[in-house]
Amino acid sequence: MLAKKFLDLTRYAMLPFLLIALGAMTLLARGSAFAHAFPYYDSFFLYLAVIAIERIYSYSRAVSQRHMIWRDLMSTAVQTFLAGAVMSAIVLPVLRYFPNAFLGRRFLFGLSNQLGPLWVQVLAVFLLSTFWEYWMHRFEHYNAFLWKLHGYHHSVTHIQISNVLVSNPFEWALRNILGGLLLSIVGFNPIAIVIAGTLNVYGDFSHCGGDMKGGWLNYFFNTPEVHRWHHAAEFPDDQRFRYGCNFGVGVTFWDIIFGTFYLPQDEKGHAIPPARIGHPGGYADEPNYLKILLGARAFPAVTRLFERRDTLSPVAAE
Repeated sequence: MLAKKFLDLTRYAMLPFLLIALGAMTLLARGSAFAHAFPYYDSFFLYLAVIAIERIYSYSRAVSQRHMIWRDLMSTAVQTFLAGAVMSAIVLPVLRYFPNAFLGRRFLFGLSNQLGPLWVQVLAVFLLSTFWEYWMHRFEHYNAFLWKLHGYHHSVTHIQISNVLVSNPFEWALRNILGGLLLSIVGFNPIAIVIAGTLNVYGDFSHCGGDMKGGWLNYFFNTPEVHRWHHAAEFPDDQRFRYGCNFGVGVTFWDIIFGTFYLPQDEKGHAIPPARIGHPGGYADEPNYLKILLGARAFPAVTRLFERRDTLSPVAAE
């Protein structure tokens, strides 16, 4: 009985503990030789830790994603190594040229020591970045073209850490990269950006496939219990949720403020999970990452290209 109570307690405590550990590790390793030699060590550690959690705290409604592993790995590699770099190369020169050439950097922007104490900068970066992510994510559900691209992410039938980055690179970069690039020209203290980024790591935790509990954290962070409803195959029967619910990437308080938060509970106050996870439009999960990369659903010409290739393939001819 004592062991069961301890296990139940760790279901609530494990992800917050991991958040603190990741934040401390990132701050301590910042600027070190190790960080320079292994720049993605934090993502590597996060993925390993969450995979271990998924194995220990198995989720009763999990649907196997083993047949999608190569799709997941390719998407993770593209988003991690290419999408951010390409978006930065395109957008940063424009962002830096515009204020310097037309506004004068001193007029709107300043050095980090001119933007207030560290805690104010942490709060500002955290609120501004999460606000951007919320509204961009919500717009991707409202806009028909972006929804066709973002819909690939919603076709997964079970959320787990391996498919957290399964998205079309363009819409993923709009949501997760562009806001950070806009903030980068302001001149915030790099330590403030690191701390704010650590607090927002629940954007990755939300795809933990283990049976983790959020408790009161559900009303601040985007926990797996909250995010499963964002991926529900059927949206809640309410006009407010016509395009979905729980749009916050790392946090939920913007959903609460703007009326898009949804998390039903039973009589004991425990979160009720959705019956099924998948695309609300009935689209099957896409195993071909090339189709996701090229956005076949959004571009009829690309769709016809794949259909023609499938028709001409030896397998199809048989």
